[in-house]
Amino acid sequence: MGITRITRHPQYYLHDGSVSIHVAGTVFRVHKYFFERESEYFRERFETAGPQGDGQSDQAAFRLEDVKVSEFERLLWVFYNPQYRYDEQPMDHWLTILDLATRWEFPGVRDLAIRQLQKLDMKPVERVVIYDKYDLDRSLLLPAYMLLCKQPSRSVEDGKRLGMPTVLKINEAREYAQRFAAEQGCHSPTSADAEDEELVEILKDVFGLSY
Repeated sequence: MGITRITRHPQYYLHDGSVSIHVAGTVFRVHKYFFERESEYFRERFETAGPQGDGQSDQAAFRLEDVKVSEFERLLWVFYNPQYRYDEQPMDHWLTILDLATRWEFPGVRDLAIRQLQKLDMKPVERVVIYDKYDLDRSLLLPAYMLLCKQPSRSVEDGKRLGMPTVLKINEAREYAQRFAAEQGCHSPTSADAEDEELVEILKDVFGLSY
């Protein structure tokens, strides 16, 4: 019977750490405090872990499944980022953190990821798809909805990604905006001709947003 080799993580195996965590053949030694303070999921898992997997030693490392070493590194980076250079990280970095924070119930970390995603430049369709996937506050999507309303058309692929409910609501908002522009005296109006303030109110009503 072969012996599985276990590697200590070169950065996140901390000698003053208090819990060993096994991820895909790599052992991390980190501070249990962060996990117990931030995550209901980990608090419960630690409480129910038996002596063979309680994380007290590398041999009894607490095991995490369905996560890559590179992904877990990104979550740990939130706690061990000495200079707090959050704004320098790309979108995929924050999407990984959002995904793990959602899955493992880190509400504070999830909020941080959302704030950082809000600062990043994204295409409106991409932002809507991501925010819907993680059930984020739809009020945050108001600027993206406005851009979609003002677009003269969208591709079939974008429509599929957005999903029928969102497409129908955007079309409804476009019709209201076009009607408003016509009532204001615009000849051959489009939804892009409606004033931004009115378009905001239309979208809030159509999507049921509080903003």
